[in-house]
Amino acid sequence: MGETPKHRDEHDQRSVPAQRSWAAYCIGPVFFALAAWFLWGPAIVELPIESTPKVNAAQLTTAPRREILGNPPTIEIGGFKRTCMDCHQMFPPRDDPPVALAQHKHIVLNHGINKQCRNCHDSKDRNLLVLRGGETITYDQVETLCAKCHGPTFRDWEHGAHGRTNGYWDASRGTVRRLRCTECHDPHNPRVPAMDPLAPLPGPHTLRMGESHAEGESGASHAEHRDPLRRAIHKYIADERKRAESKPEKSEKVEYYKGEDSE
Repeated sequence: MGETPKHRDEHDQRSVPAQRSWAAYCIGPVFFALAAWFLWGPAIVELPIESTPKVNAAQLTTAPRREILGNPPTIEIGGFKRTCMDCHQMFPPRDDPPVALAQHKHIVLNHGINKQCRNCHDSKDRNLLVLRGGETITYDQVETLCAKCHGPTFRDWEHGAHGRTNGYWDASRGTVRRLRCTECHDPHNPRVPAMDPLAPLPGPHTLRMGESHAEGESGASHAEHRDPLRRAIHKYIADERKRAESKPEKSEKVEYYKGEDSE
């Protein structure tokens, strides 16, 4: 007498736990064997470990290179904080004299065609800067003054391609502050401190990046030059071939790993 559908369902239900228990017994030994092979098995390729490059700590600071004047511009003289007009209001404005000044002797004016103080400073209110059309601005708007002559650089600065940006790239996570022109450049002598391009910091220390070999070395490809991991694999393949060639009496076939650049 054949099995009824009810009997077949009961048989299937009894076989499912048996199958599951068989799989559970196999998974453990398989994982243990893999772990043992990775731990004690032979090393296929000796991976290169390159030394960590040293970095100048000065390149890691986010502080401005210069301390700028605020609004109103304030400096300390004789232990007291003074604004520009605390002194300049005591004598009337005059044309920029060609003679040496009694004050501000530390200033070296070397800024292209801007050879007079009045090119940037308002002649009546020295607490303000002056634009080409006579409009005045405060010292905390100095980038507006610089933009009148350095338009392309100003646009790069606006978009973050020039200068330094501190804070968060994602403005929703926190504040973003772009350093102003005079926080890096001396407005009287913009090349001081030296504004030569700084060498970039080293890239991530990974096996896919590293020092390049000399061009044309052993006919290696460009990808192999810059990839230490690929260089190690190719070296391993070459060593294995040399071992196989040194033992011609063995007739067994040797299979080699072929990288994507191998022919």
